[in-house]
Amino acid sequence: MAIRCTSDPQKRPSPLRSDSSSVHNVATYIEFSSPAVRGREIFGEGTDFLVPHGEIWRTGANNATFLSIAGDLSIDTFNLDSGSYSIFTIPEKDEWVLIFNKEWDQWGSYNYQDSLDEFRMKVKAKYADQVQERMLFYFADDSLKFRWDKVRWAIPINRP
Repeated sequence: MAIRCTSDPQKRPSPLRSDSSSVHNVATYIEFSSPAVRGREIFGEGTDFLVPHGEIWRTGANNATFLSIAGDLSIDTFNLDSGSYSIFTIPEKDEWVLIFNKEWDQWGSYNYQDSLDEFRMKVKAKYADQVQERMLFYFADDSLKFRWDKVRWAIPINRP
């Protein structure tokens, strides 16, 4: 799958990253811009935080994070048809809303339309003692995993 950039993505403050895997024999690919903590307060209540609780977030920087799958899969109880989807979140302290949106190729969350949501689900946030400096998505153990700052979550991926 092609990476969409007009300048060198590795020279950006939030460099472009990706991961790919075969999950249940289906090719999966995720692409995201990876911001760094750099001593900032990342998640919390109010405007002092980079990613305030309760607000829609592109789940990364620059273009919205997107997931492409080359076959049908299910996440939790929701089916995803083969194709590409942007991933948005609404972070909260203990539980995040995870959104798969049909408009996968968009900048930030400025033009996000909830009418294009494929589905929304809740995912439990876990916390680690150690800080993950750069935001990270990756596939492992038939799951899509997220780590940034001290927040961790994972969503299992299955066949429908």
